[in-house]
Amino acid sequence: MRTTEANTMRELAEARLSLYRFLLAALSKPTPEQHAWLRGPEFRRALEVAAERFGLPGAVGEVAPDEYADYESRYIACFEVGLPAPPVALLASNYNRREPVPAVIHEHVLFYKRFGLRLPEGDIEPADHLLNELTFLIHLDELLRAGRTDAEWILLARRDFLQRQVARWVPRAAAEADEKRLPAVYCQLLALLAHAVQHDLELTRDAVPSPAEDTP
Repeated sequence: MRTTEANTMRELAEARLSLYRFLLAALSKPTPEQHAWLRGPEFRRALEVAAERFGLPGAVGEVAPDEYADYESRYIACFEVGLPAPPVALLASNYNRREPVPAVIHEHVLFYKRFGLRLPEGDIEPADHLLNELTFLIHLDELLRAGRTDAEWILLARRDFLQRQVARWVPRAAAEADEKRLPAVYCQLLALLAHAVQHDLELTRDAVPSPAEDTP
């Protein structure tokens, strides 16, 4: 990869890091600190700027209930509990009807190990949970930005991970959020994520083209 191409990839990595870190923070498990951030003007401005970048409506109504306990309950009801499943499960395996759940999880684990990702201490979610997938994408961009690992190798992994996992199911989760009338802020965040991963995949494919049969 030529120097100019490598510099462009690093610039793209910086932009992606900003967006994916924002989405990871917004969709992470509830904490009082996160609740306060979501209710503040900084979060709303950041959401509007990110939405505008992808041509999405930026305005949402109530971002989070006044009380933290209500906010936590709402998150759990949207993403973690329900019969037979939560309204929107944030798990890649939930949307994969071609492979058994253990195989999907194992593939995620192999990706993470290959690039030295250690998931946060205390993380109890399966490897195919959205929060872990976002953590891995962020990790790849940190490697790319640091320039200590072969850029083409990182991009190949990014392309394969996006098209085999993230880009296959996140748009479906975003559509389900709309269909099931989740709170507007969650619909907006998942729609933003769906556009971001598709754009990410297109740029990565341009950098390292893949066989047509691998496309989602």
